Amino acid sequence: MKRILVINPFGIGDVIFSMSLVEAIRQADPKAVIGFLCNERTVDLVRLNTSIDHTFVFHRDLFRRLWRKSPLLFFKKLKALLAMIREHRFDTVFDLSLGREFSFFCRWVGIKRSIGFDYQGRGLFLTDKIRMDGYSGAFVAVTQLELLTKTGISYDTAKSFLPFQISSGARQDALDLLTKQGVAGEERLIALAPGGGKSWGKQAVYKQWDSERFAEAANVFCKGGRFRIVLLGDAREQGLLQRTASCLRVPVVMAAGEAIEKVCALLLRTEFLLCNDGGLLHLANALGVKTVSIFGPVDEKVYGPLGGRSAREVVTEPVPCRPCYQRFHFPPCPYERRCLGELSVDKVVAAMKKVNERAPKAPVEGS
Repeated sequence: MKRILVINPFGIGDVIFSMSLVEAIRQADPKAVIGFLCNERTVDLVRLNTSIDHTFVFHRDLFRRLWRKSPLLFFKKLKALLAMIREHRFDTVFDLSLGREFSFFCRWVGIKRSIGFDYQGRGLFLTDKIRMDGYSGAFVAVTQLELLTKTGISYDTAKSFLPFQISSGARQDALDLLTKQGVAGEERLIALAPGGGKSWGKQAVYKQWDSERFAEAANVFCKGGRFRIVLLGDAREQGLLQRTASCLRVPVVMAAGEAIEKVCALLLRTEFLLCNDGGLLHLANALGVKTVSIFGPVDEKVYGPLGGRSAREVVTEPVPCRPCYQRFHFPPCPYERRCLGELSVDKVVAAMKKVNERAPKAPVEGS
């Protein structure tokens, strides 16, 4: 196993989980060639990881549009992607897509060994497989590392701190953004991300603590201290960030829709991140930035931040119905989001104080 392709076509958090698998492979064989196939939303993140040699992009939305417009155009685009993969002569693929299509096409391009999870019988084209009904009982990254038992590679624990290389240009861009919005060089910053859960679509609200409470927690924590809040989110969350800003009584920096590398640079400048369960939580944790995260319907023992170099606090409300999201299924909520609605500001502020008192974050590797 000298030339390995890892496939994960999902979101930021999912891709970061699978980078623990990449790190285990890299540590087992520093000379291995490692490729990573991701979607267009995570490609810039994948390219920050210095353990990954080649990146391939599966443009899911583009492929869907091409299929609707012309199956011929669809197959031409797919053929070009597969030709790029074939050129690198991978001998093994770790397919984390939980589907059958990717492992089929990997066989088509000559990859002899395919390792992955047989989810709902979809592992037909995998040569080595582990049956699973969904992630449960252990962190996602730990479960994915079990695939290494098929190769003889040993591992101790999943890695939360990843080798992301943040360029000087991105750091300067982040500094320029802060300076333009009035941040002094040594001013203390706290990051807030009141959104998240993009992959849940219209149901994302069930993962999001109220923005007004985010603001109230920040107001209480920052009272009497010299802090400024950096509001983070994607471009579609501009309105949510503005509503949060309108409730804050401390100076605010708005950073909506910024490039992922610039977001990394901003996070590295902050004391800690207060956020919902989502991609930014796992990004901050991978960078070694301290986090306070709020979990509602999702099991933090499966999808929460891995332990590692950064201090972290996970805040939940122990209502009897949570966690209700199990094995990729979210049932209708008859309780008006009680797992989030009953979570008090005081409880979140206590977690913020606890994290802030702990040791400083570790510096990102390669900086």
